[in-house]
Amino acid sequence: MQQLVIQVLLPMILALVMLGIGMALQPADFRRVLLKPRASVLGLVLQLLFLPCLALLLVWWLPLSPVAAAGLFLVSLCPGGATSNLFSVIARGDAALSVTLTGVTSLLTPLTLPLLFLAYLQVNPLDTGNFDLPLWPAIQQLAMVTLIPVTLGMLIRSWFPGWALKLQPGLRRLSTLAMLLIVVSLLATHLHLMDRIISVETLAILLLSTTALLGGYLIAGKAGLMEREQRTLGLEVGVQNAGTAILVALSILHAPALALVPLMYGILMNLPAFTFVAWLHRKDRQEGRAGLAGEINEGV
Repeated sequence: MQQLVIQVLLPMILALVMLGIGMALQPADFRRVLLKPRASVLGLVLQLLFLPCLALLLVWWLPLSPVAAAGLFLVSLCPGGATSNLFSVIARGDAALSVTLTGVTSLLTPLTLPLLFLAYLQVNPLDTGNFDLPLWPAIQQLAMVTLIPVTLGMLIRSWFPGWALKLQPGLRRLSTLAMLLIVVSLLATHLHLMDRIISVETLAILLLSTTALLGGYLIAGKAGLMEREQRTLGLEVGVQNAGTAILVALSILHAPALALVPLMYGILMNLPAFTFVAWLHRKDRQEGRAGLAGEINEGV
């Protein structure tokens, strides 16, 4: 059963998540990167540079084991997913920007994740026996569950726009629920790894997610972005697709110990994310954001 989940269900669910993201994309979303690049480029910089650097800072600061540190860095290299898109909608962010950033980072992940993680392992080797990241197979497998489904989803959106728009919301909810069930089932089959749930690993995960959420939000504000864009960048940087890290750890590297932090992250990241969204809603109520309401109405 465990092998079925790892080798079959996990890649299928990841591909389903990415298919739904692709079906929400259209050429205009990519043109906005060229026409209005500030929010998109800043989001990519935060996702691809700020988040991994933040993970490295936590690895240096906290007394994590080498395997847990590698797992935390692995999570920081993953793209967002349907969950970050849903949180952006709930937080009254810029949904189109959220999907665009998720789509672009998903397209880049098959190349950036293996290269950066391999570089990390060269500097911080893990003494866990025959532990090696096969670069080309990793790129191929990640492309199968990210690049190809996103591209296929975009083609479906282009060829059958009405059908894609009707199917996409349900597909997003279904894939998010399915990914959560996969994480829970893997946790259930790896309970022997969970003896340190109240530990420095939990602290590292919560610090990574919380600091990324607030850091992305505040940096976007300092850059002069609109409130809706600030919220989206905070959530895109603070909510990652843990399933990708789990896939690398279990299906590509066959290292259950490396999957501990990604598995814990898949559950724990929701705590800072929901808290962040609740804080934003309370902020709106207290300040009576007429300006934000106007932005939202303009974006509808």
